[in-house]
Amino acid sequence: MPKQSLAENDVLGNAAAHFFKSGNVTRSRHNTSLEQLMSLLPSKGNHDTNLEYDIWYNFNDKKIHGYVYTDVLTKFIYLKPASTYYSKQIMLDASQSEITEEGQQLVQDIANNNQDKYNLKKARTKHDFVIFLPGTNIINQATDWRKLKNAVNQGAYLKCHPLTQQALVTKLRNDFGTDTIIDKKVSGHQLLEDAAIVGCCKNSEMGITATAKGKRVYLFGPDNEKRSWTYTPIYEALKPEQQGAKERLTRILSSDTSGLVSPLLENPQIRIENFFTYFKGVEHVKPSSPRDK
Repeated sequence: MPKQSLAENDVLGNAAAHFFKSGNVTRSRHNTSLEQLMSLLPSKGNHDTNLEYDIWYNFNDKKIHGYVYTDVLTKFIYLKPASTYYSKQIMLDASQSEITEEGQQLVQDIANNNQDKYNLKKARTKHDFVIFLPGTNIINQATDWRKLKNAVNQGAYLKCHPLTQQALVTKLRNDFGTDTIIDKKVSGHQLLEDAAIVGCCKNSEMGITATAKGKRVYLFGPDNEKRSWTYTPIYEALKPEQQGAKERLTRILSSDTSGLVSPLLENPQIRIENFFTYFKGVEHVKPSSPRDK
């Protein structure tokens, strides 16, 4: 598979691309360690399909129409087929992998060296139970408001996503009380460090970090959720609310096919190649539009 930088501007590390995705919330310098992996990515996926940054699409068939990737925890590039079915399948397989020393080291690195993806300010208070909310664009689809209300009644605080519009902040304060809402510009990872219980939805990295730290994790998405968010495949394999979640995370990060690629790996190129090899036998559909080729 040819190894070259992607031709499109909308790629990891492109300042303009990140600005349009995050607006006036700037990304932390800790993300830059991932940019060295860009030269290892192929220009295309299997069978001349597209490989695209930080998007999601899915077709209702058991074929692969393309591949996507995003950056995770300032520590990984996460490769996925643009297919709900196959992105879940590969992660479930990864969760049953043999545990390796590298996998253990990666979990330990998440636990000990977690950083915010965005530049955020230091938290002034500590809370035992913090729920990390989705951003404005998906909060209604990704959360169960009844579950949030029950958790707040039990002492939970709600941390606004860094990409939260003021109108939503006002609504949250009206619905849950001003004192329970944590400002969007406060460091999420500092709050997580101090919390005993962590809540999130399947769009969030925070439950993954909390699992690596051995904290209690609860998911606040709708029951029988059908829509797939960024980390849905990971959470469905991880099962963070059940015993053994940290071990499953270690197995996932030990897997050479999971699509989670770290610059700390001895040979990250092998993980990239093994990820694409996993899907070689699956039927693929090339882009039909000339502008997508």
